[in-house]
Amino acid sequence: MDKDIAEKIAKELNITDEDFQSRKLFLQITEEDIRNIKKLGAALGGIPEEMFRNFYKHLMSFEQTRLFFSGSNQIERLIEKQKKYFAELLSGEYDRNYLLTRLYVGYKHVELNVVPLWYIGAFNKYTDEIRKLVGRVKDRIDEEATVESIRKIITMDIVLTLESYHYAKYKLQEELKRMVVTDELTGIFNRRKLDELIEYEIDKGIRFEKPLSLIMLDIDHFKEVNDTFGHDTGDVVLREMADGIRRLLREEDYLIRYGGEEFLVILTNTPLEKAKNVAERIREAVSRMRFKKVGGITVSLGVAEYNKGEKKEKLLKRADKNLYMAKKQGRNRTCW
Repeated sequence: MDKDIAEKIAKELNITDEDFQSRKLFLQITEEDIRNIKKLGAALGGIPEEMFRNFYKHLMSFEQTRLFFSGSNQIERLIEKQKKYFAELLSGEYDRNYLLTRLYVGYKHVELNVVPLWYIGAFNKYTDEIRKLVGRVKDRIDEEATVESIRKIITMDIVLTLESYHYAKYKLQEELKRMVVTDELTGIFNRRKLDELIEYEIDKGIRFEKPLSLIMLDIDHFKEVNDTFGHDTGDVVLREMADGIRRLLREEDYLIRYGGEEFLVILTNTPLEKAKNVAERIREAVSRMRFKKVGGITVSLGVAEYNKGEKKEKLLKRADKNLYMAKKQGRNRTCW
């Protein structure tokens, strides 16, 4: 178990030690249940492997689960893990480490692409096998009470595992969404995210009567950088450029990689005059930067403020037109 990951999951799900105790009370897990389980462990004297072989034989009888298992070696490893889990269950020590282990199992099941439906089948078969197991030593324990005690603990375990499973699934989906709208090289938003952001900010600006401005900028003579020093060096320039510009912006502004060497800045609640000042700060800051092998680099910038009623395409076109003017007038300048 990776304890750091398990602790993070517990924190994000707000499963504290107090909450864990509350769950036990909610499931009516009592000291009597714990005594029943410990007594079963003592009566068995060991973990019977046959129980787990029957369990996996049952799972392997279904095509959808059979495809999941990659061979006998994997089954043997899983049997060992199940024996370890059952030993922990029979110990009656349901402490924080027990909780974290269950949460980590859910996390790993997402990595392994385990389907939640299998939990239901596993639960039913598991309880069947446990009932058979308990039946072997029924002369030394209360058979029905012990089966019920174990059922409560397994129910708690499945709930914890499913909570962690859905948390990990949600995080995975969020990461996939982030990857779709993030430029892999620079770590900033890509053009795919642009439409969503600009429409949202235009609507917000209209609703609250706040100005909105764009800065479109292009690295001057960037093709020469790639041709002279190679694309790896060009990539370093793009990454460092993005980092440098990002540090000059407010938290509420957006930096987007618009094209190869083009970047777009969305300045929320910013009129043209202030946007021009921001653009000049960016231009001057970039001109002071020094890049390995390349040395100094300059940028050209075009600034445009949103005009009431215009489409986003027209706003982008005006910013691009002003960028073109800056290039035409000699580069390393800002036009609006």
